[in-house]
Amino acid sequence: MRAFRTFASYLGTLIAFGLAACDAESCVAVTEGYTICYNDADEEVPCCGPPGEKYACPPDAGDDADVDAGDDVDAGDDDGGPEAGSSSGCPDHAQCVSPGGGGFDHFPSFVWMGQETDQPPAPLADVAWESWVDVVFAEPVCPVCSCAAPPQGCLLPGSWDANSTACQDFSSPYVTPFDPPVGWDGSCTSSTKIPAGAVCDGMPCVRSLVVEPPVVAPCVPEPAMPPEGLPLPPPTRTKVIEYVSASLGTCGGFQVCIPKTPPGFRLCLVAHGLEAGLACPEAWSDRHTGWIEVEDKRSCSACSCGAPQDGFCEVRVKAYADEACGNERGSLVLPSTEGPKCVDLTSGTALESQTAEVLSAQAGTCVPSGGEIIGEPWTAAPVTFCCVPELVPPP
Repeated sequence: MRAFRTFASYLGTLIAFGLAACDAESCVAVTEGYTICYNDADEEVPCCGPPGEKYACPPDAGDDADVDAGDDVDAGDDDGGPEAGSSSGCPDHAQCVSPGGGGFDHFPSFVWMGQETDQPPAPLADVAWESWVDVVFAEPVCPVCSCAAPPQGCLLPGSWDANSTACQDFSSPYVTPFDPPVGWDGSCTSSTKIPAGAVCDGMPCVRSLVVEPPVVAPCVPEPAMPPEGLPLPPPTRTKVIEYVSASLGTCGGFQVCIPKTPPGFRLCLVAHGLEAGLACPEAWSDRHTGWIEVEDKRSCSACSCGAPQDGFCEVRVKAYADEACGNERGSLVLPSTEGPKCVDLTSGTALESQTAEVLSAQAGTCVPSGGEIIGEPWTAAPVTFCCVPELVPPP
């Protein structure tokens, strides 16, 4: 897209120069957009005058040395930068500068550079091209992960099943869930109820109760981070807004007229892609390198903890036939180191409330992980700005 932009600007310049007709037959438009006159010795000498108007070629180089191209415009002495304070045949609203070339865009650009929070000047009447220069990515430092003991050493049993058969009956029972609420603290709850005399497949739904064991609570990872990890700080970077200058004709030999640099902008030569590694011309020595797109996609992976080792807990659970945990129907002591346990109940009894009590708890130890750099910085489309150094006021 940038190549198309440069070509379009260049093509417009050729058309503009082609319309700038010279007097008589000796001045013609040639490649690179320059209008050239030929003297009597068939030597090239530059034409002078604004585009779009007829103007005469200079007198023969042999007849008037004062206007000879070799005396009036010495390309060998040009340092490539703009001629400050000189228009050399440009309109009053224009300035005379040397074109780019040699890997740089053909015409200099008007460039604003500032922080993302700064207010840029009013936009110009052209396509704005944005990029980033002077980019510094943050040092990839992640927190050290650790594992702390949980506030509660036990996760209470969450699976309670009423069976239609006795504990010793190995036939397949009809199972009716009697689970407490999620996150239950063990206090009396009547969130799940099985009424007295409930029938399942022609037999009482309640004949025994099977309860899963408690689980040693997992460790708490520190520091706390989102599951997707912790992004690194954004890169420090300078925002660039660029407008390609338009040519208004030729001046001073092989130079071009462009509009005067708008307030708040700088004049820069621009190179892209492989050419972004070019050295800046002497008069355009303020160099800024970067990319069209810049993003730090690195992050610190979230801290996590392995399963608790050497932890232990034991609870006592009870089931009741009323909602107030007063009419006890069955009780079990469940250690975390054993499997589910079963208790026989009165056939057909109601189950309407339950409690759980932690008898002992010992937190386990956990191995931490996480806190590692994942991802990479991401950049695309290199760009270099070679600008005329800004004047620094004397102290």
